[in-house]
Amino acid sequence: MRPFQIGLLAVFGLVALISLVVLASFQGFGIGKANPYGNKVVIWGTLDQNAFTRTLQEITRDDRDFLVVQYVQKDARSFKTELVDALAEGKSPDAILLSGEDLVSLRTKLQPIPFSTFSQRALKDAYLDGFEIFAMSDGLYGIPFAVDPLVMYWNRDILASSGYSLPPTTWESLTSMAEKITLRDATRNISQSTVAFGEYENINNAKSILLTLLLQSGSKLVEEAPDRYKVSLNTDINNSDRKPLTSSLQFYSEFNNPSSPVYSWNRSFQDDLSTFLSGKLALYFGFGSEANRIGMQNPNLNFDVTAVPQGAGSSVKRVYGKFYGFSILRASPNQSGAYNALAKLASAQNANKITTEVGLAPAFRGSSDGDAIKQTIINQSIIARSWLDPEPAKSNNVFLQTIQDIQSGRSQISGASSDVNRRLELSF
Repeated sequence: MRPFQIGLLAVFGLVALISLVVLASFQGFGIGKANPYGNKVVIWGTLDQNAFTRTLQEITRDDRDFLVVQYVQKDARSFKTELVDALAEGKSPDAILLSGEDLVSLRTKLQPIPFSTFSQRALKDAYLDGFEIFAMSDGLYGIPFAVDPLVMYWNRDILASSGYSLPPTTWESLTSMAEKITLRDATRNISQSTVAFGEYENINNAKSILLTLLLQSGSKLVEEAPDRYKVSLNTDINNSDRKPLTSSLQFYSEFNNPSSPVYSWNRSFQDDLSTFLSGKLALYFGFGSEANRIGMQNPNLNFDVTAVPQGAGSSVKRVYGKFYGFSILRASPNQSGAYNALAKLASAQNANKITTEVGLAPAFRGSSDGDAIKQTIINQSIIARSWLDPEPAKSNNVFLQTIQDIQSGRSQISGASSDVNRRLELSF
């Protein structure tokens, strides 16, 4: 080659090298730029697919890297079975939207987030108190996302016809109202009920109601101890002589006692929600997320939503709630990318959009909403707490058996309280 040709080739080579460097550093094409979310992030959950899809689409308009993130809705009834099968087959998602009720039973399959990454101080400062349920001894098992607190639905027409313009705010006022609202014939058959307490099988949220009474009574419930979970349902948090479980079962059972002045419910009724929708039940205890469905199922029902009653002398208010957080699975090959994706999806802006659509309260402190029902749900979420459930189906059977033993006379309430603790311990 002549010197001129060699020089020309050298110039072309330099230009090509410079072009390659420029293209590699040009963010518009993403060449040479690592995606902070990895190649793929798959999240499983039981909340509405459409609510997540719309938010994911909004995020990707500004952050094209987020296109690798996918949310898949699963049936709540088969969620855990599908997850276990997927793990066994090596087809695990990277993360799940975890209900706090499933924390204990799924704990060995989850990857805790070190407190050096997500500090306990950040958890306390930014999120509602109830989310501390996810903070275990070895790390955080769920990035806080949403709360579904128990609320009280009340039939305006029934209360007005009985002379009440407002719903009860205390248990004492509820019991005094029961005698006037509950209608019975000469044979003591109930034609209109005040509240569905005392039974179990025909009360949709019986366990959550009992847990609310336990929380309000100051029960320690279940505590994490070294190498085990300590069941203390009948132990007061102040270590006093009070028996929270015994008093809660006593109060709950009175509404099923035909000789009690507050007798209001029995096993002959349909489930409490159906009875409320038919206009024959004054008060229904359900979760905040049920509000839209109740309104659609009976558009003519004149109802409203308010806080669950508390004890008249209570200085600390409590109610049971379901807490949702995003959890990373141990089997995920992309834990770092999953964490980045979950942190963005659970940010205040994105979480508010999704929770508004699905009828839940956002996890962050200081949330508010102009809608009256939604604001009630948010207010209840502030005082909501959960518990370390050994496994929802198992604990449900424990409480079911306990109530049946009391109603059938097989057990006195004091003996039933001891049986609950023992049965729950065997469930862990």
